[in-house]
Amino acid sequence: MTASPEAKQGLSSFTDSVGLTWRHWVYFTLITLILLADGMEVTLISHTFPSLVKEWGVSVGGGITLVVTAGFVTMGIGAIVAGRLADLFGRKTVLISAAALFSIATALGATSPDFTAFTMWRLLACFGIGAVMPTGVTLLADLVPAKRRGAMVAAAYAGVGLGTTVGATLAGLLIPTGGWRALLVTGGLAPVVIIIVLAFLVPEPPAFYAARGATERAKQGLAHLAPKVDLANVDLTPPAKGENKDALKVILSKRFALTTMLLWVFGFFSLGTQLLIAQYLPTLLQQPDPGLNTVQSSTIVGAYGFSSVLGGLLLGAILTKVSRYLTISIVLAMSIAMTLVIALTPSPGFSTLLPLFTIAGFILPTGFGPTRNILAAAAYPTAVRGTGVGMTELGARLGSAAGGAAGGTLIGAGLGLSAIFLALLIPLAVLLGALGGLKAEAKRTGAESGAGASEEEAGPVLAPPIVAG
Repeated sequence: MTASPEAKQGLSSFTDSVGLTWRHWVYFTLITLILLADGMEVTLISHTFPSLVKEWGVSVGGGITLVVTAGFVTMGIGAIVAGRLADLFGRKTVLISAAALFSIATALGATSPDFTAFTMWRLLACFGIGAVMPTGVTLLADLVPAKRRGAMVAAAYAGVGLGTTVGATLAGLLIPTGGWRALLVTGGLAPVVIIIVLAFLVPEPPAFYAARGATERAKQGLAHLAPKVDLANVDLTPPAKGENKDALKVILSKRFALTTMLLWVFGFFSLGTQLLIAQYLPTLLQQPDPGLNTVQSSTIVGAYGFSSVLGGLLLGAILTKVSRYLTISIVLAMSIAMTLVIALTPSPGFSTLLPLFTIAGFILPTGFGPTRNILAAAAYPTAVRGTGVGMTELGARLGSAAGGAAGGTLIGAGLGLSAIFLALLIPLAVLLGALGGLKAEAKRTGAESGAGASEEEAGPVLAPPIVAG
């Protein structure tokens, strides 16, 4: 008997039933390595700042703050532009282009004869850095089964923390011997091999082709992922004409508007806080109090980054079993406690700060880093996911600019390590509030689940909200 159209299996249900294959793990590994390079590039620059202050007489509250702030604004522009281009032309194409841009621009920054040239190269690299995160997250989210989406995104984001460790290690090895220029050349060219391998091995997701109505290419992608599975009963019906013409209009529509706004706020305060720490921690540690040297501060930053890798992996494991909202709320509560411990520890030296920041690295980057992408990737259907994640990342990068400006201003005004960390309690409170709003919205639209709504659960892109129960 011929199966009725209703009996056909949706794309997300099909990929969930197939599960994770060895090909998924190859894609995951390569995208994680690209995110590692992204995190490494951000960290490398923060370690050049003390050298630039000495070599060119740049002030922390002036030139350094300017390049940090302008860099984050440029990352935001790169994020929203890349997110829209990824929905139009493909996630893989945009990801490769963005990664190549930040790699080459970082390496060429080493040729700078003065701070103006350094800033120009840095802004070009920042455009690529900002574009990598939303496209990498969107590509991974579209390639893996929906039930594993949150866990895989969290685990991949651990690559950013590992990039912090790699960048800090390179800084500790190369700056004392070869200077900051050697650091930029090495760090800039290192990702090239990863970019080439990713270009050959990682495909565009079948879900991307299906959303655009390219049914045959979607079938080819599914056959590659699951070569022994019958695809006859997989429903690859393209979306209704006109549904995907304006992704920005969709994510700002009545159905998604509040979710988009809350994700924007969450991204603003999460990455803004995370990168305020990442950008200024070496400078804070090398202030007269606590008065550490370059090797000591690099060691602490490296330990902080390595712990964040473990935190991200644990978060991914927990998300396979526990609601993303409950998990993230617990991590944020732990972040508040850890921030208070750092702020209230009296006169800490290297022997105290190393274990303290090793523990902090397990908690703080886990709350500030992957959480916005976990929430954003689950909030939107495939057709507009790139734009939705890109919009969240725009908020995140603008938050980074605000955090960079605030950090430089506060340090320039004489605030030290303890006072800066005490001030972080404000964004942490905002994050908890935004998370509560997102949970309420997910419940209202029927998209509340631990791993994120599948395409079937999300419903048609322009459909009215699905009310649970």
